Amino acid sequence: MQRDCSVFRTRDVLKEGIKAIRTVWDESKDIKTTDRSLIWNTDLIETLEFDNLIAQSAVTIEGAAAREESRGAHAREDFPKRDDKNWMKHTVAWADYNTHRVTLDYRPVHTFTLSNEVAYIKPKERVY
Repeated sequence: MQRDCSVFRTRDVLKEGIKAIRTVWDESKDIKTTDRSLIWNTDLIETLEFDNLIAQSAVTIEGAAAREESRGAHAREDFPKRDDKNWMKHTVAWADYNTHRVTLDYRPVHTFTLSNEVAYIKPKERVY
């Protein structure tokens, strides 16, 4: 993730990262937890942490590869501008633990608040 999905990204680097993550995830079928104790079981904790982190890495890098724009901390060097027309939406991702595949979908961004006391603040491009 540090090498292929850092803040500054390109399509080619993200594709390399997707392949690398898939390889690691596919090889995880060989991971076994041998310590069966229920007290201070670091073997189990590390296995569960790996399981969580590899799935989070897969959905993060797949989502980053799909989003062809730069927004916030997601800076695509091959798509340097923000694209509200096509990308003003939330990415929703599912990780399939059996096939090690990621499915992406999107949901709209709400352009209203849940209170009449607070006005909606329109998004704008970050400039530094």
